[in-house]
Amino acid sequence: MKKWLQEGFLPMWAKESVLRDNRVLLRENEALRQQVKELKAYIRGMQAGLRRKRQEEVK
Repeated sequence: MKKWLQEGFLPMWAKESVLRDNRVLLRENEALRQQVKELKAYIRGMQAGLRRKRQEEVK
């Protein structure tokens, strides 16, 4: 939400609510980013393992 809108038009309770909700969403976003990072690492590991297995089968 635009900062000028928060500061100029929203009542104090609404500003606090928006800021609190933003903090919660930022934490959730960071947790999801970490989960994506872990899943990508898992996928890379699985791909490497499958490539290795295919190479061994060809020999």
